[in-house]
Formats: sequence, C-alpha cells, structure tokens
Amino acid sequence: MTEKLEQYKERLNLLQEKGGLSPESEELLAEMLAELTELNRSNKALRRVILKSGQGSAMSTRLRDALYE
Repeated sequence: MTEKLEQYKERLNLLQEKGGLSPESEELLAEMLAELTELNRSNKALRRVILKSGQGSAMSTRLRDALYE
C-alpha cells in the first residue's frame, strides 16, 4: 500500500506543478491523501495487534476436543 501512496503523492505533485487543479481540488486531494495515509497506518497497527493476540491464545485441548465432538 505504501507504493500506491507514493504514486498518488507523485501524481498529485505533478498536477500541482502543471497547475491543472483548482485550489479546491488541490485541498480536497491533499485531505484525502492525508486520510488515506492515516488509515494505512491504523491498518498496520491493527494487523500487528491481531497477530500478537492470535499467537498467545491457543485453544485448550479439552475445549478443542469438546468442539470437535
């Protein structure tokens, strides 16, 4: 996902340099890119938490046997 973010940033910079965007469009795209960056960071943090919690919570043998019956 970080590659995509970098591509979006580059494309936005190119459009800004060319002057192909209105000020409102630039502001909107900058806000959207910032939000996408924050969501990506949050997603990574949540994935880390899920992976950590999954490693420590092994099902007990009795519970697993009861579920399979």
